[in-house]
Amino acid sequence: MPRRILILLAVLWLPLAAGAASRRRKPVAVPKTSAADAQALDQTYELVFQLAGQSYLRDELMPDPDSLDALLAALRDPELGKAQAKKKTLAQLVAGAECVQGGPGSISPDVYKLMVDQAAEDLQVGVIVERGFAPDARSGRSLDAAEKALVKACQGEARDQAYDRRGFYQKCLGRRRCEAVYLSPERLAEDSSQRPPDPSCAPVLEAAVKARAKLPAGLADDVGRRLQETRDRLLAGTSGAEDAPPAVAPGHSPRQRVPAVRSAGAAPASRPEPAANDLQLAAPPLESADLATGVKLAKVAKAGEIGFTGYCYSYVKAALEKAGIVDRQAIDGAGASAHAKLFADFVEKNPALLKRKLRRIPEPSWPVPIGTIVVWSAGACGYSAQSGHIEIVTRIKPPQACSDGCAPFQTACLDEFGSDPQLARSELAPAQEGLRQAQADYDAGRTKARLAALRKKKASLAAVQKRLEPRVAAYVIEREKPPASPP
Repeated sequence: MPRRILILLAVLWLPLAAGAASRRRKPVAVPKTSAADAQALDQTYELVFQLAGQSYLRDELMPDPDSLDALLAALRDPELGKAQAKKKTLAQLVAGAECVQGGPGSISPDVYKLMVDQAAEDLQVGVIVERGFAPDARSGRSLDAAEKALVKACQGEARDQAYDRRGFYQKCLGRRRCEAVYLSPERLAEDSSQRPPDPSCAPVLEAAVKARAKLPAGLADDVGRRLQETRDRLLAGTSGAEDAPPAVAPGHSPRQRVPAVRSAGAAPASRPEPAANDLQLAAPPLESADLATGVKLAKVAKAGEIGFTGYCYSYVKAALEKAGIVDRQAIDGAGASAHAKLFADFVEKNPALLKRKLRRIPEPSWPVPIGTIVVWSAGACGYSAQSGHIEIVTRIKPPQACSDGCAPFQTACLDEFGSDPQLARSELAPAQEGLRQAQADYDAGRTKARLAALRKKKASLAAVQKRLEPRVAAYVIEREKPPASPP
C-alpha cells in the first residue's frame, strides 16, 4: 500500500477514535445536596439544640440527636460529612449535660459546679433565659421580682467586662439559672453517693479544663488542680471512690438516672413513649413527631405564600392537602371552612377525616418542630378578633411561620398562651374560695363595700375561668407506625 494512502487513513481514523473515547469518558453527574435539604437539616439541628438547652435548664430528659438521621439520609458530601460532624458534637454536648443531670457522685462540689456552668455555656442556656425575659409587644408579659433581680445582677457583672458584654450577660443568666437547679442543697442531698464519673462526662470535663486554662495564673489553682485530677481519673478509668466512704443524707436516696442509649430506630429506655394525650416536645421525647414530613409541609407552605391577603386558612388547607395530611373537601364539609380558629375544632372532633394523625401539644412552648401547625384563637396575640390565625412553622432560627404570607413567628405569645391554662388551673381554687368568702360576708351584712368586694371576686373568678380555655393550639404530624407483622 502506498505510503500516501496510509497517511490519509491515519488522518481519517484519529478524529473518529477521539470522538469515541470522548463518548466513553463522559463524566457521570454526581448527585448534589439540594439547598432545601441542607436548610432542613440545619433548621432541625437548631430545633434539637434549643430543646437540649431547655431540657438542661429544666432538668428534664434530653432530646435524642438521632432524630436528625431521617434528614441526614437526603444529604450528599461534602454537606453530609459536615452534618455528621455537627451531629457528633451535639451528641457529646447532650451526653455531657446528661452527666451533669446525673449528679456529682464522687466529683468534688467545686468541680461539679464548673461542669454545671460549662454545660450551660455549651448549650447556650443563657440565650433561652434571655429570650423569655424579653417578650415582644404582642405578649405583654412583664418580669416578676425574682427575674428582675437576676437581670439586675447579671447586668452588673457584664458592666465590668472590657468586651462582649452581651455574651457575658447571657452566660451569667444561664449559669445562675442552672446553678439554682443543680447546686441546690436539696438536689445535692439527693446524690451523696460516691459513684464514679460516667465516661460521657469526658467532653464537658475537657471543655471545663480548656476554659480554666484561659484564666489568669494563680486564680483558684486548687479548683483547677481538682478539675485536672477529675479528668485524669476519668480518662484513666478509675473512680477515686475509695478515697472517701459513701454517705447518704438521712431521708434521701442517691439520685439515679439511666444513661440514654441511642440506637437508630429505637427509643432509648430512659425516654418512655408519651401517653396519647401527653406529648411534650419542650420536655422530649421527639420520637412521636414525624420531622421529615414536617419539613415537607413547611416547604410546601413556604413555596405557596404570596403575601398576606386575609385568607390564611385557605392557604394552610392547600398546603395540608398537597402534603397529604388532610382532604380539603372533608374540612369544608365538616363546617370548618371560614375561620382559622375552627381548624382546632376540626382536628379534635373529626380525627377519622385526617389522612395523617396530628398530635396536639398540650402546653406548647418554643421551639416546636418545623411543620408544626399553630392555631391562634380569636384576638390572641393581636390576630383577627373574628377569625384568629393559623400558620405553619417554617424556620427555627430566626423563627418564621407561613400561611398566605410569611412573617416572624411570635415565640413569646406561644410561651405565654401555651402555659396559661395550667397557670389558670392553679389559680382556680383560690379564686373560688375568695368568691365564697366574699359571698358569705355579703350575706352576713349587705353593705356597699361588701357588695363591691363581691363583684370584684366574681370578676376575678370569671377572668380565671376564661383563661382555662387554650388560646393557642399546636399540632405536629405523628410518625406513621409500621404495619403489624402477621402472627
